[in-house]
Amino acid sequence: MKVIVLGIGASEFTFKVANADYNKFVDTMAAGKPTQAGFNLLTKTVVQEQRASLLEVIADEERQPKALVVMNLVGEISEEMGQGLPEVVKLQKSTATSADETA
Repeated sequence: MKVIVLGIGASEFTFKVANADYNKFVDTMAAGKPTQAGFNLLTKTVVQEQRASLLEVIADEERQPKALVVMNLVGEISEEMGQGLPEVVKLQKSTATSADETA
């Protein structure tokens, strides 16, 4: 589990994000609901004492997520979750046939 502290305006919020939480976020995002996926990740992983304050920042009066704020926060969490992971690169694979090589 990663403990991630993010500042929003004059407030700080602490998120405790487990790999399972992040995987669920990615799966929901892949299903075509990125804002809802991000909103769920933020509200489920913020420390309980800060949840009400976070909701004031990331949702409007009707409790609809503010997409830009949500996705900016999720972007920061994604960067932190990726820290320390091995770099993945595509290796160039030769597709030339022997006929192409002699030409």
